[in-house]
Amino acid sequence: MTLQTRKPTGKPPWPIMLIAGGEKAGKSYSAAEASASDLIDRTFWIGIGEDDPDEYGAIPGARFEIVPHNGTYPQILAKLEEAVKEPAADGKQNLIVIDSGTRLWEMLSDEANARALSRAQAKAKRYNRQFDGDVTIGPDLWNKAADRWQKVMDLLRLHNGPSIVTARLEVVMVMDANGNPTKDKTAKVKAHKSLPFDVGAIVEMPNRGETYVSGLRSLKLDIPVGEKKPYKDFTVDGLWRALGIDQPGATSPRQHSAADGQASAAEEEETPARPATDPNEDAGSAALHARQAAARQQPQQGPDWKALFIEARGNRAKLEVLRHTAKNAGAPDDSWLITGIAKELAAITEAEQAENVVEGVLV
Repeated sequence: MTLQTRKPTGKPPWPIMLIAGGEKAGKSYSAAEASASDLIDRTFWIGIGEDDPDEYGAIPGARFEIVPHNGTYPQILAKLEEAVKEPAADGKQNLIVIDSGTRLWEMLSDEANARALSRAQAKAKRYNRQFDGDVTIGPDLWNKAADRWQKVMDLLRLHNGPSIVTARLEVVMVMDANGNPTKDKTAKVKAHKSLPFDVGAIVEMPNRGETYVSGLRSLKLDIPVGEKKPYKDFTVDGLWRALGIDQPGATSPRQHSAADGQASAAEEEETPARPATDPNEDAGSAALHARQAAARQQPQQGPDWKALFIEARGNRAKLEVLRHTAKNAGAPDDSWLITGIAKELAAITEAEQAENVVEGVLV
């Protein structure tokens, strides 16, 4: 069987940009100002735990649209899914702003604490003991919070246009090799620890009027690892243009190679092991294997599988129907769609079990 490959496009995707800064340093202002760029179509502003930036609508050229929600994770995720699916016009792409990633992670941490508190109270009641207020957030709850965070980042990766995530910079002590505090201090992004790794560009604003680019995935601008390059008169639009993505056809859709342990485990349990390919297999079998390998990146042409997948996320019934439909359409078990559905179903099952577990005892 011939190994299926693809050649690199040589073009970058629109970047997911992190703008991290101190208090009132201009993070949200820069994101709102970016909506005036003629490189993009619409801008969808998803605020999380921050005041809506209505006043920034007066910035010359600003044309962002605020996306209302009720402040819960399911609705925030649903609104983000809708924003990703929203079409753009004139051959441009839409911009998505999440303000802020710090408050999103704090919300998920508070949710983990609330679940741990509920478990502790239920345990005290179960054993007829007085609740002493002691709460420990177990690894399963932290894993659940991290998984929810990654669902947000996965949606931004599905988005072919630019994204901006704001976050706070906090000053922390530098620890030595033995874990002891030193006199040195450094600025750290206050959000889930994976955020700086998930983005393609990192902009730091420790103080108003002071901007540095501290991380960049680009061949156009070289930022040595560990260095911060001062950026005078910073604008998001200016950085986009410095990256060369203002030229027609300069970008390509984001390609993302998944590494999903949950989906891998679920697929291994559900799919019978296939014997190794016989070197003497007939031509018909070889052709079938070639077609399956080619379909791994994308199911056969037809429905908009990405939109259907986004719509079905979090709903067991819809996911099972989508899996049945995709398999009937020829999607192999190791396609991104089938493995993605398996991951979603596994996450739903885990969430349902977590809701009914007290220290490992089903109640």
